[in-house]
Amino acid sequence: MRRFGAQLLGLILLIHLLIACGTASETAQPTTSTNAASEQTANSNGVLRIGTGINLPVGLNVAQGSTGYNMVTYGAGETLMRFTVDNKLEPWLAESVSALDATTWQIKLRQGVRFHDGSELKASDVVTSFNSSWQNLSAAKNFIPADSKTTVIDDYTLILSTSQAEGSVPYSLANWNFVIHKPAVNGISVLTGMYQPMSLEKDQELVLERFANYWDGQAGLQKISVKKIPDANARSLALQSGDLDLLTNVAPDLASGLPADIELQSVAGTRMHYVMLDSAYPPFDDRLVRQAMTLAIDRQALLQATLDGQGAVATNLYPASVGIELVEAQIFDPAQAAKLLDQAGWVVGSDGMRRKNGQALAFTLHSYPGRAEITMMAIAIQAQLKELGIAVEVKEVTDIGEIVEKGNFNASMYSIGTSPDPQYTVGTTLIKGAAYNYAGYSNPAIESAFAELRAEQDHVKRITIAKRIQTEVKNDPVNIYLASPPLITAYRKGSLSGYVPNPNDVYLITKELKLNQ
Repeated sequence: MRRFGAQLLGLILLIHLLIACGTASETAQPTTSTNAASEQTANSNGVLRIGTGINLPVGLNVAQGSTGYNMVTYGAGETLMRFTVDNKLEPWLAESVSALDATTWQIKLRQGVRFHDGSELKASDVVTSFNSSWQNLSAAKNFIPADSKTTVIDDYTLILSTSQAEGSVPYSLANWNFVIHKPAVNGISVLTGMYQPMSLEKDQELVLERFANYWDGQAGLQKISVKKIPDANARSLALQSGDLDLLTNVAPDLASGLPADIELQSVAGTRMHYVMLDSAYPPFDDRLVRQAMTLAIDRQALLQATLDGQGAVATNLYPASVGIELVEAQIFDPAQAAKLLDQAGWVVGSDGMRRKNGQALAFTLHSYPGRAEITMMAIAIQAQLKELGIAVEVKEVTDIGEIVEKGNFNASMYSIGTSPDPQYTVGTTLIKGAAYNYAGYSNPAIESAFAELRAEQDHVKRITIAKRIQTEVKNDPVNIYLASPPLITAYRKGSLSGYVPNPNDVYLITKELKLNQ
């Protein structure tokens, strides 16, 4: 069973070689040291220049699309609550959030918070902001139901009343769908963050400037320029030449090739890479086959082959980085996987492949290029499953959403951001009708436990319920959880101070971050 390791490594190396051959125009040799004169010129005006391949908004109105996510990332937008670098929930624009009873929450606001238009944040503004989120952002309703009522008590106090018990309200108030905002002016939302969005050149550059009246004191940067550079090699070269100051979402293979004068920060993120199985159709309508699939994949080998060993393996629906107690379920046990497939009637033939009633055990695994390691993981899985007699065709498509939303898949690679709230991943992937439950999976035991989890406010009891759900996921899997990829950032040594990497990729810019002149 272990002989696939050498084959897999050779296959991944071949992929890298083919990619390199296909981008000959991008093979300029990287510089081996930073140009001091260039660095001095770059930093003299106090502008932090960030290079990214993703995470550039399509607009500056947080009531549209995922702009709220980007505004939090780049220090312009804020929520009532937030997660710390160790994934603890803490107040942000709120001073406190407390439960008065099962359906009633009291929110007290910080005093002295200013919007970018100079006006002070009041409870009535929060009500307006919530209504805007519910009206314009469909995902907001998944966190706090749109039939909830908000009542102003005084300028700095409001009551949030839900129609049924919602134990996750404090966590939901940290979600970017509830970035506190006033209506957009000239297409730009009026926010409260330490930096103010000034302009956006679509798919090219976002510019923000320091907000002088920020409630928590002056931020460390004068201006931020976020440039979208789709090609990772071009981003790397721009950092080394002094044209950029900070790179986000650096691929591990590129990170390992950067020169010694580049500082790297790597943390296991809260994102989850996984494989969705369509349990409504063969071969994954058989629970034994699904169980076997979860045991057939060597996740540590995936990390080594595709992420340079960085990140963290996943053994259940929660990433280890979010701090939720895990029930180990999806471990590498190829012998047990083989027994389950035998039990399900899929027998190995003389050619080493499994068949049942003359039908080969085969399926298509869809993938997409949006995250570089996703397709490489799919190819690695293909090689591993072949060792068990399972034939997998990897098919990369440009728009994975079009495939999964129409249910046109046997299995599909996918990736979602998760949350320290134990309710989040269950509610978005495993409940019937959930946003990412594309195959329509339904499990009465999980549905019942989720209803309990949703109603419970006590953290210890919520974790206990979450462990029950994890046990059911072990017994009746529909997703194969693979890994949490690393969040890698890179910058020239000595050029930045105050930078602290956060495992939650929604948080990047902090007040303390500054350029060293």
